[in-house]
Amino acid sequence: MIKTIIFDFDGVIHDTMEICFNINKIIFPELTWEEYKDFLNGNFYKNDKVTPETIKKYFELQKDKFKELKIEREIKNELIKMKNKFILFIISSNSGETLKNYFENNGILHIFKEVLGIESHKSKEEKFKILMKKYDLNKDNCVFITDTLGDILEANKVGLKTIAVDYGFHERERLEQGNPLMIISDFKELLPAIQTLKQ
Repeated sequence: MIKTIIFDFDGVIHDTMEICFNINKIIFPELTWEEYKDFLNGNFYKNDKVTPETIKKYFELQKDKFKELKIEREIKNELIKMKNKFILFIISSNSGETLKNYFENNGILHIFKEVLGIESHKSKEEKFKILMKKYDLNKDNCVFITDTLGDILEANKVGLKTIAVDYGFHERERLEQGNPLMIISDFKELLPAIQTLKQ
């Protein structure tokens, strides 16, 4: 039975692909859409082009752009529904501070038990381990929701079940390479999908 849902943020809860790409384009002027998506086939921070300096610059540029972001009403309502049934966490490669501000601005920070961003670790694999140890989570009772192949592969390393969404950064064909449990195309499909795992 699923008791805990761990969400990725970018591309799952909010469509930030264009924002993220445009910021990275400032830092890496020659970057193309396909190259950027390829960055996310694995852990973004393990890419040779990514340095402490480029990371710092990215988050400086991103901060203002996230201040005014409004969550879609349907997604917000679905998250609130899930909070009534499951324990919710966020594990992201983004800044935890920026995401907490986003959720606070949208009135739903309280629905998440914890938000883990880059400040906790650059590796999602390690963040999964941190979360499981801190809250004594059983991986068999958890599911991770993401939109990139790299995230699925990191979840696979700790034996975490994954549901992928194909409306985010990566398309269905690429996501399939990580063998997620299932792939959905709309956030409102998520709760029914998770409930099938409770059988």
